Amino acid sequence: MKIFKKWYFWLVVGVVLMPIVLKLDGVTQRDFGFSVVPYAWIGLYWAVFCIVLAWKMPSTKSCAKLVLGYLSVIPICLAIGEIYEFCKSKNTEKSNSKQCKVSSSGTYNSKYFTFNVITGYGGLPNVKADLKKIANEKIIYDVIYNTDSNGWRITPSSNNESKECVLFFGDSFTIGEGVNGNETLPFYFGEGSKNQFKIFNFGFHGYGPHQALALLQSGEVAKITKECESIVAFYESLPGHIGRANRFSTWESVAAPTYILKNNLLTWKNADQNALMTKIKVKIETLISRSYLYGLLKSQYNFEDKYNKLFFTIVDGINSELQKQFNTKLNFILWDKNNLSEVTEILESDTIAEWLPKQDFAYFLIGDILGESYKNNRLAYGIDICDLHPTAHANELIAKFLAEKIKSGEIPLNPVKPNPNNASTAPKDVK
Repeated sequence: MKIFKKWYFWLVVGVVLMPIVLKLDGVTQRDFGFSVVPYAWIGLYWAVFCIVLAWKMPSTKSCAKLVLGYLSVIPICLAIGEIYEFCKSKNTEKSNSKQCKVSSSGTYNSKYFTFNVITGYGGLPNVKADLKKIANEKIIYDVIYNTDSNGWRITPSSNNESKECVLFFGDSFTIGEGVNGNETLPFYFGEGSKNQFKIFNFGFHGYGPHQALALLQSGEVAKITKECESIVAFYESLPGHIGRANRFSTWESVAAPTYILKNNLLTWKNADQNALMTKIKVKIETLISRSYLYGLLKSQYNFEDKYNKLFFTIVDGINSELQKQFNTKLNFILWDKNNLSEVTEILESDTIAEWLPKQDFAYFLIGDILGESYKNNRLAYGIDICDLHPTAHANELIAKFLAEKIKSGEIPLNPVKPNPNNASTAPKDVK
């Protein structure tokens, strides 16, 4: 057919090909754990398109041929750069993997995560997502995540009739990645307190303190806990949450809450983002992020005082919001340095541990809770050398410790003061 000889036909083919290749890459990464390096193929296609089109043009159009020849250099460089960075990233993965060959399967990968205008992303409501993780051909866990109507993981030991409430903020350690719903820290806390409390697990995979503060400032927490008459709140932190608070998490999109310090005021920069426009931006960013060259343009995290300061100010903001909204103070839990900690984690851990005693809220170091065995043998409390998320036993020991602190009165149960102005409506500044 003559249409196959027309340049505009192949132009349309190229335009249609791009989203198809990008979609294919998303599927292969999600289901099989490898990338087809989409922008290398896209670059190769457009390079061939420009070269063939220039070759087919009559010699009388020498200027156009020259322009196409120069244009072809751009997609050629794109393809070469993508392949180079892909190979480089794979070599880096191998050197950092501690010889861990990891794969996963289950609906966790496809039917669990969703867009969230407050936190950037979160769990789908009312789902039962399964996840099987294999490391070095050995199943290290096979678990199910059950979420409630708000997308948060259900805690089976929660006394949903109680007006005394306990809130857990944090990341994958808090939600209980790698363990079932009856093996998480909030679950064992419920058991250890003899089912006295209604428990809310506001932890989620990859979260940092910026998500916890955004949930409080947006009024989301106040809305969900409106029936509570007293509240105790915990934030479970890793040293690496300094980087997360400063938005260095590679998995987060433009939708995640972004905080900046301006004249010593903490400002939620994207508090008023439009949901539809943000979804579009997230989609565009997701497509661009499939490029291996794109990573070179992003800032890299290094341990610096300015990043520490923002982290500390965000944590202070969490404590401030808890006092203002619920008449309760923050209880901070830190997974401090241990024998498996690398240089940056040690620096972060030491800096946070030095800062905590100067604050007006309670804090607990995992090294103090679990003792020397944690400091000298971190692996004993991790699921696997390829996945150091806490074991059920570690969660149980920590939960028992926290429950005793409440029972002894060291962590007080203060009544929530009735105040119609308690819940913030995404304020921009926190002093």
